[in-house]
Amino acid sequence: MTRTFVTSTLPGDGKSVAAAGLAAALRAGGSTVRLARADDGESASRDAAQLARLNGVRSGGAAVAPAELPADTDALVIEADSATVAAARADGDRVVLVVRAGEADDDTLRRTIADLNPDGVVINAVPEYGEAAARSRVEAAGGRPLATLPQDRHLAAPTVRSIAAAIEGELSGDDELFDEASRDLVVGPVSAHEGMDYFRKYPDKTVVSRHDRVDIALGALDYEPLCLVLAGGAPTLPYVAQRAERESFALIVTALTTPEVVNAVGPLYGADQFIGARKLQTAVELAATAGIAL
Repeated sequence: MTRTFVTSTLPGDGKSVAAAGLAAALRAGGSTVRLARADDGESASRDAAQLARLNGVRSGGAAVAPAELPADTDALVIEADSATVAAARADGDRVVLVVRAGEADDDTLRRTIADLNPDGVVINAVPEYGEAAARSRVEAAGGRPLATLPQDRHLAAPTVRSIAAAIEGELSGDDELFDEASRDLVVGPVSAHEGMDYFRKYPDKTVVSRHDRVDIALGALDYEPLCLVLAGGAPTLPYVAQRAERESFALIVTALTTPEVVNAVGPLYGADQFIGARKLQTAVELAATAGIAL
């Protein structure tokens, strides 16, 4: 059995994304794989639950110490903080370091690579046309770039639950979608007629519309948004809320105006958690495209 630790320079760099991608790649290559999250605390528990969603790998769904993991698979992938990796790493173990492009300063990056001597570095959230610079920076710090993952709007997007909390909204509808995120935040147009082509452009969306523009809200629902946000109060037509009870979308009703909703939701992008089946699938697809493998 091979053990691979996945860690990061800073919290939020994307080690869960890389761990899920690496485990999926190993499984696709024919190995049996166990995927685990080490360490304590709320963040570790949340990560462990998220990683347990990955199909085809073994995972207990709870954070656990590396020494407590069974040797029952060809490969064991362990997401852990750098201090845990330094303490638990044994001869023959491999380490993958995840860095978020442009986040850690040069000294922190250099020091982390020197301390952990990783087998490879995954560079996450690389901006368009920024791959060459990101790889050069890692190489200058003494690391070996393993793969680069591009910036992704879906991974950066806030969940429905986070949006509701930020705008003090009342949340209803399909509760299985509350911890999911959509790629785009779309503000309803002036007229329902314009909305037909407009909503079609954004297949994965959360729509914000005035509560009294029922025509816009109903037009948006024809294009299956993840979430509909009604700004300014409760819907003037109960049919909208009734549809939320029987269809697969989430509904948020808030007293805030449309501009206030947009201003409150904007800062959530890039700062929310890596949770939900949709984000997990996006991470696996990005890792497969990038070719994460040791």
